[in-house]
Amino acid sequence: MGFPEEPARERDWDQSPLPQTKRLFWEHIAPRSSQVFILNQYEEPVCWKTEFALFMRLVENHFLLIIESFIERTVCFMKNSNSLSIRKHAVGIDVSKDTLEVCSGKKTSSESMNFSTSRCFKNAREGFESLLSWARKQSDQNRPVWFVMEATGVYYEQLAYFLHKAGENVCVLVASRAAHYAKSLPIKSKTDAIDARILSRYGLERHPEMWKPASPRLRKIKALIREREQLQKQHTQLMNRLHAARKAWGHPQTSLERLSDHAKQIGRYLKQISTELDNLWQSNQQLAEPVSRIAGINGIGEQTVLDIIAETDGFALITNRNQLASYSGLDVVLDESGNRQGATKISKHGNAHLRKALYMPAMSAIQHNPALKLFYERLVEKHPNQKMIAVTAVMRKLLLLVYSLWKSGKEYDPEFHYQQIMVKP
Repeated sequence: MGFPEEPARERDWDQSPLPQTKRLFWEHIAPRSSQVFILNQYEEPVCWKTEFALFMRLVENHFLLIIESFIERTVCFMKNSNSLSIRKHAVGIDVSKDTLEVCSGKKTSSESMNFSTSRCFKNAREGFESLLSWARKQSDQNRPVWFVMEATGVYYEQLAYFLHKAGENVCVLVASRAAHYAKSLPIKSKTDAIDARILSRYGLERHPEMWKPASPRLRKIKALIREREQLQKQHTQLMNRLHAARKAWGHPQTSLERLSDHAKQIGRYLKQISTELDNLWQSNQQLAEPVSRIAGINGIGEQTVLDIIAETDGFALITNRNQLASYSGLDVVLDESGNRQGATKISKHGNAHLRKALYMPAMSAIQHNPALKLFYERLVEKHPNQKMIAVTAVMRKLLLLVYSLWKSGKEYDPEFHYQQIMVKP
C-alpha cells in the first residue's frame, strides 16, 4: 500500500501558524511511516486547527514506532552480546592490610568490556579460598583467568603465593605503573572498588607479565640482608647517642648502661645474621661458585655480590642490560623540550637497596680498579663540577659487569675489561 500524496488542491499554507512543520512532515515523516493518517481525504478546505490535530497524532504515532523499534534492537543486541565469546578474563584485586576488594572483568570478541560488582574478601587463608572459588565460577573454562594486583608492601605476598601455588596466572604491578595507568583514565574518584576495577581493566587492555616467586634460599638471604641493614643503622645511631651521653655533664649512669647494653645486643644480632648468611650461600654450590667468581672484581666483595644477587633474584626476570639499569633506578632520564635543555639525571625509580649496596664498592673501585678508575677520570674531565655523575656511572658499570659475569659464567679478566674501557667508555 502506497503512501498518500500531497493533495492536488491548493492550500493556503501561509494561513497556518506552522507552515515549515507541515512541509517537513510531507517531505520526511510521511514517506517513512507505515501508519499515516490520510490528510488529503478532505475535498473541502478544512480548518487548520483540525489539520494540525491530525498532524500531531501522526507525529506521536510515528515516534512511538521509533521507540518500539529501538527497544527491539536493544533487546536483540543484549541477547547477542551474551552469546559473544569471552576473549579475556581478568580479576583486579586491591590489597589492604585486612581486606581484598575484588572486581572481575571480561573482554568479549566484540572488544567490549564488562565488569562485575566488586566484592570484599578477608586478607587471610579463608578469604583466599573464597576469592578463588568465586573467580572460577565466573570464568570460562576455556579461558585462563589473570589475577592482577599491586605490590602493596608485603600484604600482597601471601595471596600471590597462594594463587601461584594453585596454578593461576598472577600479575603483580609496581605501584608507579598502576598509578600512571590510573591517571590515563577519565576517573577522578578513588575508592577500593574503583582501584580494583582499574586493575581488572589493566589486565584486559594490556599484556600482563607473569609473576614468579623468588627461590626460597634467595628469599631468606634477602630478608637477612635487609634485617642486617636496619640493625646496622640502629647500631650506628646508638653508638652516636652513647658517645654524646658520655661527653654530657652529669648524665645518669643507668642510662649509659642501658645504651651500652642495647648496642652490644645489636652487635650480637649482627654476628648471628652474618653466620646465617654465610651458611646459606656457602652450603649451596650453585650459589657459592658464581659469588666467589664474581667477587674477583677489584672493588667488590662477596657481600656486595650476594646483595645484588638476592635483590634481583639471581637476575631471573632480567633479560637485558637496559632492563637491569631501569630496575635499579640507574637509568638516565632526559629533560628536554624545544630550546630548553634540562638537567640529565638518573631516574631513581627502582630498587634503592641496589643503589645503596653499590655506592661504597664504586668508591673502592675508583681507587683500586684500573679500568673503572680510567672510566671515572674520563667522566670527571667532562663534568669537573659534578663528580657524582661519574660515581653513578661507575655504580652502573659495576652492576652490569656483575650481570654479564653471572649470565656468561666467565671469570673476570681485568686486562680485557681495561681494553674495553679504552675503546669505548
